[in-house]
Amino acid sequence: MDEEVYAFEAQQAASDQSGLSIHAGFPNPSDDARSLSLDFNQLLVTHSSGTFVFRIRGQEWQSFSIWDGDIAVVDRVLDPLGSDLVIWSQESEVGFGLSRLRLIPEGATLWGVVTAIIHELRKVSHE
Repeated sequence: MDEEVYAFEAQQAASDQSGLSIHAGFPNPSDDARSLSLDFNQLLVTHSSGTFVFRIRGQEWQSFSIWDGDIAVVDRVLDPLGSDLVIWSQESEVGFGLSRLRLIPEGATLWGVVTAIIHELRKVSHE
């Protein structure tokens, strides 16, 4: 029974392009050359010419589980859906606001759709 389960998992992993693999025994060093690299642009960006990245500052976004220092990936090309988190601006205010699409203030201009939030658990030193 275990051999059948392993054979199924190995066959599934061989056809899976997600970058996951099953390790059994000593790894073959040549397998590293076949591994796909992890590319955040490929994972998080749909429209490269219309995507912007912002560092969030302040505590007022905690209701969305967004914390001071998080990184927001914003796509200006996407058409927002009612439940999307969006960035908007108003001429009377300096800066941007962040809310659900259905909650943007009267007269606000939609700027883009937040597609991802990157939350660092540990700050990395670049020394």
